[in-house]
Amino acid sequence: MVFQQRALKTDVQKTMVLQFFKNNTKTMETSVPLLENALRGSDCNPTDKFAIILHGWIQSCSDDWALALIERLSFYRGGCVICIDYSIIASSSYMRLYSKFKGITESIVSIIKSLFKNGFDPSQGYLFGFSFGGQLASAVGRSLQPHFIIQTIDTCDMAGPGFDPITVDHSTAGKHVQCFHSSRDKGTLIYSCHRNIMLGSCGLSQPSVASQQHLGSHGLCVDIYINSFDYPFYALKTPPAECIPFKTESNVPNDYTVGYEENFNTQVIGRIYVPTSLHYPYNLSKRELNKIYANNL
Repeated sequence: MVFQQRALKTDVQKTMVLQFFKNNTKTMETSVPLLENALRGSDCNPTDKFAIILHGWIQSCSDDWALALIERLSFYRGGCVICIDYSIIASSSYMRLYSKFKGITESIVSIIKSLFKNGFDPSQGYLFGFSFGGQLASAVGRSLQPHFIIQTIDTCDMAGPGFDPITVDHSTAGKHVQCFHSSRDKGTLIYSCHRNIMLGSCGLSQPSVASQQHLGSHGLCVDIYINSFDYPFYALKTPPAECIPFKTESNVPNDYTVGYEENFNTQVIGRIYVPTSLHYPYNLSKRELNKIYANNL
């Protein structure tokens, strides 16, 4: 059994590619496992912050959203950005990809441990996962412990099919785990992150599907997350009446906005409701938000 697991991990690793970016410029592309000599050619300094991006099914590091996120992280966060590409496996059926979940997780854990071995600091680390990649980010973070704790993990509409309804405490994956939810059909209904951002209609659907069809509520999540770097997405102070809260909600400050957060506010945890709009960039103005808030009173 152990031999079969090692063989599976090796088989998965052979299909994976690491792409390194510094200042939004690709500095290196290399295969797995990550070798020390190869890492030196990436221009990534172990003392820098580092971010790792994990994509979803039928996706790759060449997707528009991945490139846009690399650019925004490079501008706002700085340091080294690493996109882990497993698109060869992800291009097949969802069930085949799901069957490789453990092997992909173990391979990514090995990659990150190699970074730590070469001086990278977990407290400077950030993981982002979209859809299937969101489940990977959580599993990787949990697998690295107790020896290593990733500082920040953000996920976008973490995949539900194949994973729900099994309850997982995603908050244990990192020091600060923030999960954005946008769909009821493809996204998980397990809301166990430190902070659960419920986008649009209770985190279950987005009004903008009426103005565009190609992304759907699921695909819109990552676009909204990227837009939140430059546009304010205001949170409601109280849950909408139609979103029945099952537990105590967050104490949301006035004018609180969601998105990538450099210094995580540990006072704002739980479910946070963020209305979205019909058209790009999908945010609401303060005036629109106040109108919604007044209707909730």
